[in-house]
Amino acid sequence: MANPKTPITELDFDSIKAQLRLYLQTQTQFKDYNFEGSNLSVLLDVLAFNSYQNNFYTNMAINEMFLDSAVLKNSIVSHAKELNYLPRSRKSAKAIVTVTITDNDATDSTITIPTYASFSATYQGESYNFVTNESYTARRTAPGIYTAEGVEIFEGEILASFQKEGFIVDSDGILRVNLTNNEVDTDSLVVFVDAEETDDQNIFVRANTIFGVKPTDKVFYVEAYLDDKYAIYFGKNQFGEQPEEFEDVRVRYRICSGAEPNGASSFTSSFREGSTIAVTTTSAASGGIERESLESIRYFAPKALQIQERAITTNDYEILLKQAFPEITAVSAYGGEQLDPPQYGRVAISVFLNGSTEIVSSTLSNSYISYLNERSPLGIEPIFVQTGFVYADISVAVKYTRKTTEKTAADLEALVRTAVANYSSANLEDFNKTLRVSKLSSIVDGLDTGIESNEITITPIIEYSPPVNFNTNPTFKFEAELVKPYPYKSTNGFTNFKPSIKSSTFDIKGTCVFMQDDGDGNIMLVTDEVSNPQITNPTAGTVDYTTGLVKLTNFNVEAFTGAAIKITANTKEKDVKAPKGRVFIVRDTDVKVTMDLEEFKAPVATSSATNPPNSTTTS
Repeated sequence: MANPKTPITELDFDSIKAQLRLYLQTQTQFKDYNFEGSNLSVLLDVLAFNSYQNNFYTNMAINEMFLDSAVLKNSIVSHAKELNYLPRSRKSAKAIVTVTITDNDATDSTITIPTYASFSATYQGESYNFVTNESYTARRTAPGIYTAEGVEIFEGEILASFQKEGFIVDSDGILRVNLTNNEVDTDSLVVFVDAEETDDQNIFVRANTIFGVKPTDKVFYVEAYLDDKYAIYFGKNQFGEQPEEFEDVRVRYRICSGAEPNGASSFTSSFREGSTIAVTTTSAASGGIERESLESIRYFAPKALQIQERAITTNDYEILLKQAFPEITAVSAYGGEQLDPPQYGRVAISVFLNGSTEIVSSTLSNSYISYLNERSPLGIEPIFVQTGFVYADISVAVKYTRKTTEKTAADLEALVRTAVANYSSANLEDFNKTLRVSKLSSIVDGLDTGIESNEITITPIIEYSPPVNFNTNPTFKFEAELVKPYPYKSTNGFTNFKPSIKSSTFDIKGTCVFMQDDGDGNIMLVTDEVSNPQITNPTAGTVDYTTGLVKLTNFNVEAFTGAAIKITANTKEKDVKAPKGRVFIVRDTDVKVTMDLEEFKAPVATSSATNPPNSTTTS
């Protein structure tokens, strides 16, 4: 029996062998035995190797038993299957085009663009194939000319799989079809039962849950299989009709290239012989993405079990959208009662796509709302609200010394700018985020030993791009308490007046002006003159100093500089929080860094008047 005082607790081979040797040395029959120079050392090697192998296997086996610690992808997928979670496959990039067909011999009023009509594109030196997912009707717009708008084309090639490719019948009689291609886009799956290769009858449709499925419904289900592949199975006449063992099962699907074709915008086609086909791009290819990563599966599988394909809480809406539409980086969902004016019985949805500040197209927003409508409670209507952004005017004043660093002021400034950018990417660029001044300041202090101190000032910015020569009544919510200035008085002028709200310049009625508050809750328009600014409109809008709400009335702009009018606010809190429905973005152009060199001064030597050198003291 092993000595309990020397248990085998190590996982390293040499350490295990050392523990075994230590145990034998404690036995009287091996006292004074030379283990290094004997054949017993070989036996110790065998024992240590066997223990090491068992420890390694046991450790790996136990790790693979849990979703949190599993390493192998097949293990993670298996655990996700237990949670009724389907890992995302590759997704095809989708483009929207207008197809114009010229055929002088055609006399019909319409021409049909068939399902799986082929289109070609070359993007970044690579050729890609796109296909339609359904048929479209091109209507005659002129003699011999037919046009179809809003045609959706998906990147990939169409393949067909018969049951012999992956057909199996389990011991309990469940028929399954294992797809052999791991590049399948599961959204494109179509199943035909008891169908020949040219027969598109008896179609089974995909079901994601068993809720409401009757035994006679023609549905199929998808689950993850080994090595990034997927399997199709049926409801065994309980949750859907079960095909008989002798019936042919055919699966049609699209294999795709994932994210690679995103951005393709030039397409050609020749699906109709004898015709000239022109393709005009309405929306470039987007939405293509690679299969779901292991960490994503590990994160979303437990949450998918929680929400059960139902959108009840705001968190449910966010998880469902991010899971179904991988191009979404962040989601903000909140009750319609928080809108202005309130919209009761609705849920407002805003999304942030792939770090882009571009406006979300109506095609994408409609697809998001359509997806949520099927999962929202009765009487609750999801609506899409275009995502807004809040920026920050950041001033960083750095004091540095050359005593402890060889870096120049330019080197230190570059470090500061990089630190601000890294802080933004790690902590901001999402909804409901707050820029913490103290945390950013501590990061700047730790960049280099030459930095003595820093002071950071942050001013939130909301940008507005108004339609030119058109009356609007915009509102801007900073959702923060503002520093209320003393009321403006014409006798004192603008020299020492510090407003809470101020904007960049724009033209109204032929005059270049900017807006600012007057300290009494009004927004006034002031001419952009350095020496003698004048108020052109004292009541252009209002500001609430408690909530940071700015409202403009009959705002009619003739022109403005740049892409938008910048509106800044002087908030009481140093930290800046993104208002609801806005994503926090820090741009390098909004960051100003000033470097202040602290010169080293040697201490001045002084003599002691009380006890001069070489003096003596007598009592």
